[in-house]
Amino acid sequence: MSIVIDANMILFAERLHISSSRMVQDYGLKTIDEIIEAEAAQGNSQAVNYAREMFSSSDKLIKIFKLTNVENKFVLLQSMDTLTREKVLPLLEKDDLVMGLYFFKQDKLLEMLKEVKIEELINVVLDAFPFEQIITLIPEENLAEFFQSNELDKYVIANEFKNMPHEVMSQFLEGITGMAYGKIENPEEMIEGIISLPEDKFKDFMSSIDPDVQRQLVYQITKKEQKYLQLFDNEMYINMLNTLMKNDMIPSMIALEQETLVKMISRLPDDLMSIVASQVDTQNFAKFLMEGHLDFLKQAWMM
Repeated sequence: MSIVIDANMILFAERLHISSSRMVQDYGLKTIDEIIEAEAAQGNSQAVNYAREMFSSSDKLIKIFKLTNVENKFVLLQSMDTLTREKVLPLLEKDDLVMGLYFFKQDKLLEMLKEVKIEELINVVLDAFPFEQIITLIPEENLAEFFQSNELDKYVIANEFKNMPHEVMSQFLEGITGMAYGKIENPEEMIEGIISLPEDKFKDFMSSIDPDVQRQLVYQITKKEQKYLQLFDNEMYINMLNTLMKNDMIPSMIALEQETLVKMISRLPDDLMSIVASQVDTQNFAKFLMEGHLDFLKQAWMM
């Protein structure tokens, strides 16, 4: 006794250009979804077109085209033009974007970091180094420039100057007087005299003192208000990061904003960008395809 194909299945088979004999032989009691899935996998363009028309949920799309398979996502992404592929990148988790940075050479990463907003770059540095180590890595010329900044109020410096640890203050006064601290008369008056200097002369003075004392003041000022770390330039922080190996530097780039990471990954060649983008959450990718990008299904499966 042979299997009888009902009228609806005959119409369906004709739509997909499948002969009645093959419907019986290959698909027997298979459901429409199972037939479409099998035919689409074999490159049947009619099956792909039919599937596109009947998609009513991302779950069905995922099932038919096996989008849980990273390789299938990659095939689809490779069929896209660069601009469309870049639209997938914001759908990725930050961790996945950061992993994509390993495709870049360290020199290229540092070059891109030069374009990053200073507050983001500082967050990367703070993630990469202990705070105390960051201060020790600041070159002496940058320390001197710090105290000349118009964005640093004299009284912020003066307040921390008065609150320096006793041993650092002793070192400072001995350095400018040439006398042992115990032999200095009225050290408090000397400190007040320095603080009472006009702002320009006070800043000039602070820019010329012992770098160890400057470093202590920078530590106190920036530890209390990290916004003052922004008074140093990008290049200084780039040089700090360049002391690390690439594999030690990249994990700290999780501190960058999502938008910044997307911009970086978008500079990868198309094939590498597709590898990164293929880590996208399957449900989010299916929804992306359903929102005006279903034509890429046919392009991918006809390749």
